[in-house]
Amino acid sequence: MKCRTVQKKLSAYQDKELKSEEHYRIKSHLLSCQSCREQYQNFDRVWQTLGNLEEIQPDPWFCRQLVRKIKEPHEKGLLPTLRHVSQLFRVPAIASIILIVGLAAGSYLGGILTRFGLFPSQTNTAGYVQEAFFTSVRVFDPAPPGTFAEGYLRMVSHKESESR
Repeated sequence: MKCRTVQKKLSAYQDKELKSEEHYRIKSHLLSCQSCREQYQNFDRVWQTLGNLEEIQPDPWFCRQLVRKIKEPHEKGLLPTLRHVSQLFRVPAIASIILIVGLAAGSYLGGILTRFGLFPSQTNTAGYVQEAFFTSVRVFDPAPPGTFAEGYLRMVSHKESESR
């Protein structure tokens, strides 16, 4: 027999589950093969160690509780499904509610502060920094400043305003 075949059947050999012919072939292989014999001895040591462990005694009512839980029908219906869905969306829903309440309260308080003059509103004209910002944003216009398209649009709008 090949070592691989013997090693696969060591558990059945240990438990004496093999037919007598196969049992004899594995036994003769173990006598002739050192590595398989060592593996079988290790396997046998593990079984002996497991056999020496003391048995754990469960509580007297353990079996009754186990049988009751097995026979108990699973929760069905809408309520358990809703409970499961609410657990999935609990944190995002709370975060969304807090965000909405914060935005509404900020808008309301901002309106009150501006109405009573407690919060200065910006009514002054744009300064140099703001002008530079708006000029740099004009680059994204359909006709950016300094291009032929801008010149054409000025020319067309100039003629339209003269003819009126």
